[in-house]
Amino acid sequence: MEKLSKKLFGYLVLVLPLCLFFSYYPVIGLGTNESMNFELSIPLIWLVVFDLVGGARLIHDGKLFNGLFRKLPWLLFPIWVTLTIIWSLNVTRGVLTAGIMWLIYLAGYAMWKYRSEFNEEFKRRFIKWFMWSTLFVCGWCVLQCILDLAGVSREYSLMCEGCIYRMFGFPHPNGFAIEPQFMGNLLLAPAILAAYLLLVGHGGMFRSNCLSACFFIVTATLFLTFSRGAIYAFVVGLCFMSAFVLVAVSKKRRGKLTKRVLAMWGTVILSFLFTLNLQGIMAAVSPTDDTYFDGVAKVVNQLTLGVIDLKGDRGNAQTDDGTDVTREKELENESVVVEKVVEKVKEGTREDTEKEEAIFDGYVEESTNTRLKLSGAALEVWSKNPANMMAGVGLGGAGQALYNNGLSSAPKEIIQNEYFSLLLETGAIGISLFVLTVVLLIRVVLRSGRGSVIILSLMVAYGVSLCFFSGFANALQVYLLIITAASLFGNDRAVAP
Repeated sequence: MEKLSKKLFGYLVLVLPLCLFFSYYPVIGLGTNESMNFELSIPLIWLVVFDLVGGARLIHDGKLFNGLFRKLPWLLFPIWVTLTIIWSLNVTRGVLTAGIMWLIYLAGYAMWKYRSEFNEEFKRRFIKWFMWSTLFVCGWCVLQCILDLAGVSREYSLMCEGCIYRMFGFPHPNGFAIEPQFMGNLLLAPAILAAYLLLVGHGGMFRSNCLSACFFIVTATLFLTFSRGAIYAFVVGLCFMSAFVLVAVSKKRRGKLTKRVLAMWGTVILSFLFTLNLQGIMAAVSPTDDTYFDGVAKVVNQLTLGVIDLKGDRGNAQTDDGTDVTREKELENESVVVEKVVEKVKEGTREDTEKEEAIFDGYVEESTNTRLKLSGAALEVWSKNPANMMAGVGLGGAGQALYNNGLSSAPKEIIQNEYFSLLLETGAIGISLFVLTVVLLIRVVLRSGRGSVIILSLMVAYGVSLCFFSGFANALQVYLLIITAASLFGNDRAVAP
């Protein structure tokens, strides 16, 4: 029985990357209320099963509560976050969120305690499984784009409503995730892992050209998702990795490593140019009236937050009453496009040759403004009184707090920034304990030898990405993959929590 439990534990770690890619499809709907949806996904099911197996092993081996006092600094944050449920404005959401958080903690603790089982052979299997799973999902993302351009229904392509070609003139895939930003976020870890293997060596588990091709494909697919948050996080994470390895290496090896770093960045640039051209081609062949140049110009305009405008005709003109004319036109176009398409489909008169007008013609400023507005609203409610500032409004209560203060249209509205959400819900105490946990983790990671490079790079990339969304359910990879990387690439010199 013990051997079976040990094998099952290892198999569950191996299939984790593949499970994470199915973060939304398929999904089991369990109902809804005015403030949240109740859903069960494959990653959540994996987390429960893994904790049952890992927890049973820890209890059997007497490791669950062993050295509890030494673990206390690590437990201060989850204990405080759980206590805030007492005064939460949304107890149901708070309880469910706390439950997922404790499941993540238990999974991380189990992985760390049994990290000695992750020998070199296991690491090789994990990395190969991770890469093959990633390539499969990358292939699906490309197929999604093809299906959307061919007019296949979203029911079959699984494209989200805001991903289809009608938005920008070209599709941007969401894979099996709920939105492209989550799909892009899922590609951060394999992209950074491939970069790490290219820089520090891969122990012969891949041919160099195969690994470079894999890095190119994963990076190109990440750019294809058109998620600014994921792309920015990837670039920052890669910059950190490049600087870290060049500083840490000896002067004797620095010349050789510098060539590898330049080659890696060359691959990133090539993958971006490849994707940029692909998006231009998709814009040209889509049923919209966009040209190749329109597609390219829109990508550059969106990724640079409107700073670079290749077309030079996208000024956000305003009327005398301050209304944004460009945004009004975008919303009007969206309404007209949908009405015309529905009408012609019903009449059976739609022609394949008829050209539509894409809803957005470049940088969607409202996307950025909405995030900034919600973050500002969170700060406003947080600073409203000393109680909020110190202890927050309670775990899960951010959406309700904004709604009660007239700063959002519905209790379901979430703050699309994990740091501001955490500040509002758990207060200054919660943020302080979160920082303490990060410091403790960095302290452990820095004692992990060469493996600290990839662990810290992942932490930096995911840390940046949390500025663009919040919550646990659709972003378990942020926490589970950092834990997995620490367990796989850390060594016994690290001080166990």
